[in-house]
Amino acid sequence: MTETGRPDRVMPLVRSDPPRLGDITLSGRLEVTDAGIVYSGLIGDQPVAVALLTEGAETDSYARARFHDAVHEAKLSVDEVSVVASEEDSPEISPWVAVRAESWDDGAKIAGALLAPVLLEHLPSVGPVRGPGFRPHWFGRSGPGRWRAWPLPWPAALSAVGRWTYVASFALVLAIASIALFIAVKVFQDLPPAPVNPPFPAPTQQPPSQQSPSPTPTPTPPTSPQPTRPGGTVTTIPPIV
Repeated sequence: MTETGRPDRVMPLVRSDPPRLGDITLSGRLEVTDAGIVYSGLIGDQPVAVALLTEGAETDSYARARFHDAVHEAKLSVDEVSVVASEEDSPEISPWVAVRAESWDDGAKIAGALLAPVLLEHLPSVGPVRGPGFRPHWFGRSGPGRWRAWPLPWPAALSAVGRWTYVASFALVLAIASIALFIAVKVFQDLPPAPVNPPFPAPTQQPPSQQSPSPTPTPTPPTSPQPTRPGGTVTTIPPIV
């Protein structure tokens, strides 16, 4: 409960919310609209309200331009709006702005006024309201826009029990890995060494023959028969050696 007797309006962060934006540590949600999300946070010891465009609004260049103009006018104004920090020009992340908050109600009101131009809610209606209502094409994508925080802080929501759970899980994984390594060493250390073959086989030499080579025989031409005459004798001519 707050000092005024009303319930505390700070809602817890969800998993998709950034833990920190710049030097601001976020602690909860104050308000959620189609244009952006208003967070409660601390920069040093000073409480601030942070307005961050949603994932739908930050993809619309016209919505980003309207938010940029609203923040620029707030920086130049001498009213109660006091801009503490902002990030509007980086195309890789969603633009955001942090304003000083005397209370969370006041902070949510001031940050919400900077988000109003994104949805053109600050413009008065021309004539009586008639016909259907219109919403931007990115309506429904009300999650937080892209953010960047490095190094990542240790989640403050983790209690001592949660930390011991992480420590016990890491110790269990380390013990299982050690046992597996010990078993692998015991299995492979008793195996005989594999034989090592030489890279190239040794050349084998044939012993010289002790017998003298035999002479090669001279081929003998075949004997051709001579033609015979009727009633005559056949004469055979011996071959000439």
